[in-house]
Amino acid sequence: MRARVPQDVDLEDKLVYGLSPLRFGYLVVATLGVLSLWRLDAMPAGLRLLTCFVLASGAGVLAWGRWRARPLDAWLLDLVVFARRNYRLHLSWQPRRWQSVVPLRAINALGRQRQSKGDATAALDLTQAA
Repeated sequence: MRARVPQDVDLEDKLVYGLSPLRFGYLVVATLGVLSLWRLDAMPAGLRLLTCFVLASGAGVLAWGRWRARPLDAWLLDLVVFARRNYRLHLSWQPRRWQSVVPLRAINALGRQRQSKGDATAALDLTQAA
């Protein structure tokens, strides 16, 4: 018995305006966000217009944008994964102080306890050393 394997299995399905379900979802969520922002009367109209325009254009770029035959959301995901794996995020403005897991005072005190008792198998009490 012969079986035929379809050749276009790896292609994305297109729903509306040539968009896949995920990219069409970007547009739907952004449209809901734009409508919510536009109805927010606590902000001035100019600021609402600016934020709605930025949100709508960002959703359009994510939905229809492609670079080197890859969608932009895939590029953004790869960028986030690369940055997370290669760089550490430091949110404080003060310089970091490196601290060991066991304070050096505790290690020094443990050494003094061991020397003073003379017994190498004595149980060590970390609560009193720190």
